[in-house]
Amino acid sequence: MPEAQDAEPKDAADSIRKSIVVAAGQQSEQRFGSAARRAAILAAVICVLTLTIAGPVRTYFGQRTEMKQLKATEEQLRAQIADLEQQKVKLADPVFIAAQARERLGFVMPGEIPYQVQLPPGSAVPTMPGVEPATVNPDQPWYTALWGTIAEKPYGVAPAPAPVPPAPAAPNNAPPPGG
Repeated sequence: MPEAQDAEPKDAADSIRKSIVVAAGQQSEQRFGSAARRAAILAAVICVLTLTIAGPVRTYFGQRTEMKQLKATEEQLRAQIADLEQQKVKLADPVFIAAQARERLGFVMPGEIPYQVQLPPGSAVPTMPGVEPATVNPDQPWYTALWGTIAEKPYGVAPAPAPVPPAPAAPNNAPPPGG
């Protein structure tokens, strides 16, 4: 029977080892299960926070873009106001008004004699460089052409005259003066 007693402790030791292995496996499964639960809860919390923050962040970026557009519009309007103020100052000047009436409408001062040069048909009209000649549609009535000259942007500053090219130099083989 000593063999039977030796066999029992081996069986008992084996059963204890098996029960320890099974218990350790269950504990690791429980740990893994609790870690998985924690990860799932953390993921759910992150999703809720992301969805909560997404709306205000989208609104923030939309408002920031709108502010940039409004600032650009404000700058354009301020530049337009400055241009209109300059035009207002020009239009308050009687000399400028008289010059515009002469140039655009053909007005003359009392005592002046107006002359209008009429070129024969088909002749070339001399033009200033950089200025396109005005084209008149012959089918339009006179008041439409007049309105076109009034509605155009006023001529504030006369164009600068073209630089005069220097006269050609005299050739060096010319005889000296006096001889």
